[in-house]
Amino acid sequence: MTDTPQFKRTNMSRSGSTAVLALASDKVNSLDREVLLEISTFVEYCEQEIGIGALVLTGEGSVFSAGLNVTEVLSNDKAYTDDLLDALNDALVRLFRCPKPTVAAINGAAIAGGCILASACDKRIIAEEARIGVTELRVGVSFPIVAIELLKHACGSHAEQLILNAELLDADGACRSGLAHESLPRSELYAAAISAAEQLASLDAGAYALAKASIRRVAFSSMEDDGSHVLDPQVRDHWKDDQTRANLEKLLKPKS
Repeated sequence: MTDTPQFKRTNMSRSGSTAVLALASDKVNSLDREVLLEISTFVEYCEQEIGIGALVLTGEGSVFSAGLNVTEVLSNDKAYTDDLLDALNDALVRLFRCPKPTVAAINGAAIAGGCILASACDKRIIAEEARIGVTELRVGVSFPIVAIELLKHACGSHAEQLILNAELLDADGACRSGLAHESLPRSELYAAAISAAEQLASLDAGAYALAKASIRRVAFSSMEDDGSHVLDPQVRDHWKDDQTRANLEKLLKPKS
């Protein structure tokens, strides 16, 4: 048995053999480096813990996650941006690669990085009241290669327009585009996510893990191909560019 990790920016709980991680960093459950490291630690712990059959990821309150913590990006030097993107990539890849079933209970707004985080899960159930989408281009920031490949895997032919339109979708639109598989009233969401996790965990664990690895091998290959190694430094440079930081500063300014 592995030692249970202690988290400060997320809340971990258990429902039977299902482990649940609720994002709880601030009012909008934003993703800073510490939160992303806790997500990675949670996934690693669940993989090693024999008694855990499946994972559920959700948010505290009425928001799933509004994405990367812009305030933290701007209040730190540019080296922090590299650390943040490293932590984001690691959390996304660990969740996407996890051999055990993963379910996202999208309890509210899932914006930008929050949407991508949910997309790394096997099954995504969204509250009827929720809004979801990848709005990075509307803000003026670029997509890490890992994020692009996750969206392509989750949404197929819809991914390009989701990225380029940079719009938020309602729950029905999310289900039509592949960002979610099912929508339910928020009051029913948690129980449905646990039930879905248990159902997936009832399948043969070895066969399930091999199926996931086989289905996702193209996405993983694309994350590591020559083109990705060329583009990834460009994405990071764009995030650290003075104009990008100015775009983020505008985002934080109160609307008059």
